Amino acid sequence: MRMPRAAFILSSALLLAAFAAFAVQSLPSRAVEKRPVEGSSKVATGRLCSFHLASAPFPDPARSRGYSYDGEDFPLAGHYDDSTVDVFIPPGFKPRGTVNLVFFFHGWYSSVPEAIEAFSLLRQFSESGARALLVLPETARDAPDSYGGKLESPGGFDRLVAELLRKLHASGATPPLKVGSITLMGHSGAYRVMACILGQDGAAKKVREVCLFDGLYDDVERYAAWISGGNRRFVSISSEDGDPADNAHRLIAELKEDGIPVETGVDTPADYRRLRDHRAAFIFSSCSHDTIVNSNDELRRVLAMQKSLH
Repeated sequence: MRMPRAAFILSSALLLAAFAAFAVQSLPSRAVEKRPVEGSSKVATGRLCSFHLASAPFPDPARSRGYSYDGEDFPLAGHYDDSTVDVFIPPGFKPRGTVNLVFFFHGWYSSVPEAIEAFSLLRQFSESGARALLVLPETARDAPDSYGGKLESPGGFDRLVAELLRKLHASGATPPLKVGSITLMGHSGAYRVMACILGQDGAAKKVREVCLFDGLYDDVERYAAWISGGNRRFVSISSEDGDPADNAHRLIAELKEDGIPVETGVDTPADYRRLRDHRAAFIFSSCSHDTIVNSNDELRRVLAMQKSLH
């Protein structure tokens, strides 16, 4: 008996939908893909690897029921259920033995794909000449939340680094690697997860450089303690007004009181060069909060002046 045309179309559509859902759920956790570096056809293609890691910031029990902010609900689905960690291998870089890692954390109401595009992260990273891998863990996605998920737990960052290096090798993207120096960078609400990492053991002890892009909203004491702890370098780039700028001045005062040399400047190439060798550098920019990572290629400039990456 022949199936009516309408029923046949409906049945076919349902079958295709079921197959698509199965295909999404069955994606290998170590899928590796190549994407062009955005923003410049002159830059050779790098390699962007995407992994789903058990040690990724989310999902996390503390957000299993989502999160509410200012009367608005942000459920688990779409905001706290993404375990993706992206890794960018810049053009021509073939890590062997020991590898440096640069972590970038996005802020509120954002995501890794959005940050990559909005801030030209891959182009800036490639053009910086940094001999390192760029690591982009997904945190609270499209939500007003600075909570760092599993990375706020003791040993959470160490577990992430260890699993990431294993996955890179298992996927064929890199040979077996050990971690060298680590740089933490973040925009806006990323301040919290970065501060939590700095207080941990394991791989967190290898953090040598920290850069906040208009992100010093809180945790001034924790950053001051980390800067005071030894051979480390801290860079803050703040817009001219707002809480990050106010807290930057507060941190400057605390560091000076502790006898730690501090240098300040403005968002110009000359001042980036001048501040290259200073342990604590504070740059004040006329750029807006949402453009402070890329208006003047700030991320590229910061990475270019980090000696541990060259």
